[in-house]
Formats: sequence, C-alpha cells, structure tokens
Amino acid sequence: MKRAQMAVIVGFALIGGIGGVLLGRHFATPTAPPLPQGTVVLEEGAKRPDAELRRLDGSTAKLSDFEGRPLLINFWATWCPPCIEELPLLDALHQRSGPEGLQVIGIALDDPAAVEKFLGELPVGFPMFLAQPGRVDLSTTLGNANSVLPYSVLIDAEGRIAKRKFGAFSEASLREWVAGFE
Repeated sequence: MKRAQMAVIVGFALIGGIGGVLLGRHFATPTAPPLPQGTVVLEEGAKRPDAELRRLDGSTAKLSDFEGRPLLINFWATWCPPCIEELPLLDALHQRSGPEGLQVIGIALDDPAAVEKFLGELPVGFPMFLAQPGRVDLSTTLGNANSVLPYSVLIDAEGRIAKRKFGAFSEASLREWVAGFE
C-alpha cells in the first residue's frame, strides 16, 4: 500500500511540475494583439512613409517636410516614466545639432490635453506631434509592432529607416546611436 501511495504522490508531483513549466512558458512569452489585416510594418532600409503629422494646435506637417537631413522620431507618452526621463536627453541632442544637423521630433501616443499640460510643465525645443487616432499608428508602420514605449526611429537624409530602438536611451547610448548622423 505504501508503494502505491508513493507512486500516486510522485505522479501528482510530476504532473504538477510539468504543468507549472508549461504555464510559466506561456505567461513568460510576450504576446501582442494581432495587427489589423493589411498592416505594413517597414524594415530597416525601407523608405519611410509620407505620413501626415498633427501638431498640438491642430495644424499638420508631413514626414517629407523633414527630408534632406537625418531625423530622429521619438514615440512617447506622458504616463511612461522612461519616456519622460529621456525627453531632456533628446532636447539636448536637438539643441546640440543645430539648424543643419540631426532633426528631432516627438510623437505622443496620448491624450492631447495630457500632452499639452505635460509640455507646459516640461517644455522641449523640438517639434512635438500627436499620434493620429483611429488608425494604425506610425510607430507600428515604422517597426513597433508590439507598441513598446519609448520607441525611436532614425531616418537618414534620403528618407530611409536607418535604425530603431525599443526602450529609453541613456546619455551614452543616445550619443552612440546617433553617431555619424549628427
């Protein structure tokens, strides 16, 4: 009888262990909702789309307005602490680059009122835009299929996607990342 009890206990332990491993693998694998059918996610080297950008005041610009010089596009939100931490670094880069160097723009994936309030408290010198609601956002098209924030894309002077970065920059990593494009 003791042998039978021991076999049952070992059997349950094995089943529990295997189940735990499988559950752990399932929940450890990041999953994102599927992209809408027909969504195009561009690869590095691809020509950037000529997307329309909306400013806080409602006026618009196009990505092609920034062609001719390298462009760093930073996607961020007011509720994203790493995004907020890197904004001063991006602003310093913008100031350092001057009118002939690397351009920096921000695109907030956020509520316009929250962005306006935030930028009133922590202004930046580079152009700031809002993500267009109701469509696949530009960050997805530019390679951010999992909607990670912050997300940055470096576009070369010819309008091609040169680099992408998921997550925040440190001062050193930002300098290294834009080297050769300033």
